[in-house]
Amino acid sequence: MAKVGKGIQACLSWVHERDGRVPSNAVEAGDGVYIARVYHSGDLIPGKVVPNLGKAYASYAGKEYEFDSYEVLCDTKLPFRSQGCYKWERYSGGSVPKYAVVGGITSFEEPLYIAREHIDGERVVGKVNFNPLILVSNIKRFFGIHSVILINKICVQILDPLFT
Repeated sequence: MAKVGKGIQACLSWVHERDGRVPSNAVEAGDGVYIARVYHSGDLIPGKVVPNLGKAYASYAGKEYEFDSYEVLCDTKLPFRSQGCYKWERYSGGSVPKYAVVGGITSFEEPLYIAREHIDGERVVGKVNFNPLILVSNIKRFFGIHSVILINKICVQILDPLFT
């Protein structure tokens, strides 16, 4: 189980890696990019790992930073399930969707949720909090209102089967 702050995410785990390596069960954001998180300036920040570049990347204060050491989000399915325990869902601003996966936490204990988008032909992984979505690609800021956020599908199916 993944733990962030006081919350726990069933069926997902964070595994420490470095130098572009990812476990075989790593959660892919698409286009060979995987979900990561890093510690930076007191925050635990969602980002991405790009194995062919040998680094993880995360945005902070409007800039993208490189990291050699990071944690990778992995799908640790329940033993009785053959399907993955997450899904990507459209997000159009406003409240963060119910059962969104917490990927990090600020130094002020605000949760940071995982989001993805294509920007200028590049797969970008970013964070969502109570402010607009912030994704960084080549140091350009992008404020999206129609991006995709990671949802814990197991929570949806077990805890709230009528959730749509």
